[in-house]
Amino acid sequence: MKRSILYICCLSFCLVSCSDDEKTNYIPESKELSTDEIDVYFQENFQEKYGSTVRWQWIDKYVDINYIVAPAMRKVLIPTGEMIRHFWIEPFILESKESGEFIRKHFPPEIVCVGSELRNADGTRTLGYADAGVRITLTELNYFDLANREWVIQQLHTMHHEFSHIIHQTYKMPNGFNKITENNYTGQAWKDISTNAQAELIANGIGSPTVHEIDSVAQNMAIQRGMLTPYGTSSEFEDFAEVVSLYLLTESAVFDETYILSDPKRTFLDEGKANIEKKLALVKEYYMSNFSIDLTHLREIILQRLNEISK
Repeated sequence: MKRSILYICCLSFCLVSCSDDEKTNYIPESKELSTDEIDVYFQENFQEKYGSTVRWQWIDKYVDINYIVAPAMRKVLIPTGEMIRHFWIEPFILESKESGEFIRKHFPPEIVCVGSELRNADGTRTLGYADAGVRITLTELNYFDLANREWVIQQLHTMHHEFSHIIHQTYKMPNGFNKITENNYTGQAWKDISTNAQAELIANGIGSPTVHEIDSVAQNMAIQRGMLTPYGTSSEFEDFAEVVSLYLLTESAVFDETYILSDPKRTFLDEGKANIEKKLALVKEYYMSNFSIDLTHLREIILQRLNEISK
C-alpha cells in the first residue's frame, strides 16, 4: 500500500505569546571563538550582523533525543548559510527599509543545522521547528542541491513557516484570524486526513491510488475546511504559518487558482476558498500595519531569486 509522507513542522510555544522584550533579552549560550573556516563564516555573517548563533557542530542537547538524526556534513554548511542569506534575510532587506530593520531585529538568536530528516516513531518526519521564538532548527541539509527545486522550496518553506511562528509568538496572532474557521481545526487528527483521502479514492473505485492522487484529495479536504494544507488544519498557529509561507513561495496565478478562485468543477471548495481569502487579507494587513512589510512585494523578490536558480 502506498503511503504519503506526512509533513510536520513542530512548534514549541508558550500558552501566552512571548513578548518582544523576552525575545530581545534571550542570550544564546556562548560559543568559543574558533579559526575553523565554518565558524569564521557564521561568526562574520550571522553572529556579528544579526546576533544569531549557528549551531552546526553536533551537540545532542539541541535536538530532542526522541528523534533519529544525523549531523550536517561540513561541505553543506557554508552553502546553507548563503541560501539562508539569499532567500530569507536579503529579500526582507530589499523589500523596504522597515522590512530590513524588522529582519535584523527578529532574526532568530539561534539556528541549529541538522543533516538528516528528524524521524518520528510514527513514521512521519519533521522538517523543522521553532522554539519559543528564539531558535529555528533546519533539517535535511545533507541533501543540499540548488538544482533540485523541490528540495529548495522545502527548505524555504521551513524557514518562512518557522519564522512566521516567531512573529506570532512575539506579537500574537492577527486579530480575528482564529475566528474565521474556529470550528474546523483538527488538532492531531490532521494526520488522519491523508488516510481518509486514500479511503475516499478507494471507495470511488480507484484501487491503488498514487501518492499524488492521495495528496490532491487531502489538500482539497484541507481547503474545504478553509486551510491551505492538511497540516494547516491542526491549529490556528500552523494555519497562520502555512498561509504566510505558501503565499511567499507560490506564484500568484498558481496560488489564486489553487486557494482563492472558484472552480465550476469543485464548487464544494468555494466556502473554504472564501475563508482562505479572508485570512490572507488579514495576514497582509497584519504585516503592513504592524511592520510596514508588503508581503506581495516580498514574494516577488523571493520568487525572482528562486526562478533565477531554476533557469
